Amino acid sequence: MTIPKTNLEILTINIDYTLAMNLPDFGDAQERNILYGRYVDKIFSITHSPKKLGLKNKKLSEQVEIFPTSSIKPHFFLFDALKIARVIFVNHKIDLVLTQDPFITGLVGYILKKRYGCSFLIHFHGDFWQNKYWLKEKWYNPILLLLSRFLVKKADGIRVVSSGIKDKLVKKGIDENKIRVIPVPVDLEKFRDYDQKKVERIRKEYQDRKVIINVGRKDFAKDYKTLYKTIKLVYEDYKKLAFLQIGNGDYLPGKIKADENLILNSIGKINQKELINYYYASDVYVSSSCHESFGKVLIEAMAIGLPVVATNTTGSKEIIKDGENGFLVPIGDIHALAKKILLLLNNPEKAKEMGEKGQQMVKEKFDQQKIIEQTIKFWKDLTTK
Repeated sequence: MTIPKTNLEILTINIDYTLAMNLPDFGDAQERNILYGRYVDKIFSITHSPKKLGLKNKKLSEQVEIFPTSSIKPHFFLFDALKIARVIFVNHKIDLVLTQDPFITGLVGYILKKRYGCSFLIHFHGDFWQNKYWLKEKWYNPILLLLSRFLVKKADGIRVVSSGIKDKLVKKGIDENKIRVIPVPVDLEKFRDYDQKKVERIRKEYQDRKVIINVGRKDFAKDYKTLYKTIKLVYEDYKKLAFLQIGNGDYLPGKIKADENLILNSIGKINQKELINYYYASDVYVSSSCHESFGKVLIEAMAIGLPVVATNTTGSKEIIKDGENGFLVPIGDIHALAKKILLLLNNPEKAKEMGEKGQQMVKEKFDQQKIIEQTIKFWKDLTTK
């Protein structure tokens, strides 16, 4: 499928202020927007940003412009976004407003639909409905849930990143015809490029131990408590071990009680090129999340052939076929996590086979170009009804 360029003008409402920053090696949000922009006339993106960052309007390409809100307080975002949007609508015929979530950005989108008559698309990048873990994270999440239930009924379209999220929406009475499952695009070609010398240096640093890796920011959903208990349990049976966590920044010796023979390393945020080297220097990827909408890091790990063990979240079930291209275990079950990790550590041939199947699966199912084309087609369908 090849989608020709359309004459659409799109307005997106986001909370990812990295879109307006000069960070070419941090994340891929800017890159995705540039790719989407190749298929439309214009993408204007309003994104929340704190005033203290001093971010300015930014052109990512001839088609893509970013407008940070520079909000004095987070709760001013709604009004700041509407103010910027008013100017954009005066000067352009916006065909579609799409929002990053079904909450405050969704509310902005709904107000713009009512004011200007444009189509309105909500993205579900998170697993919010029928999710007891998410409801417990913040005191106001139950209020956001009620808001989302109102907004999805007003949206012309809903994009979800996994079939499990779609199923939850349909069970609550949302018309399945306006929902499309479109994953987050991942540039798999990037994961072929790594620095062999750096990989060897990392391996040497870990004294040729088997390396378990986890990647994730500081977030309640990642359930690091379960992860750290699992690593301790694995080490009890497998002594030649190293554990690497990237993104969270925890002091691991204070979290995992073991002797000095267990090598622990915690690294903060790094660019993707460096992350890829660490993937190649590792043996098993493990995810302990109590909820995930998709699981992009699982795709990344599989892209380089790492075998994966993950908890049975909505997102991981979309990616892992248990026992074939990875293992799924119950959420919060440290013994089940440890058992599957040990199986891979003790059976390198099984680990290699599982990694190869995962690598093949992501090539077939998560091709970036196909996903971008599906996204553009959805935009086009919503604006030609």
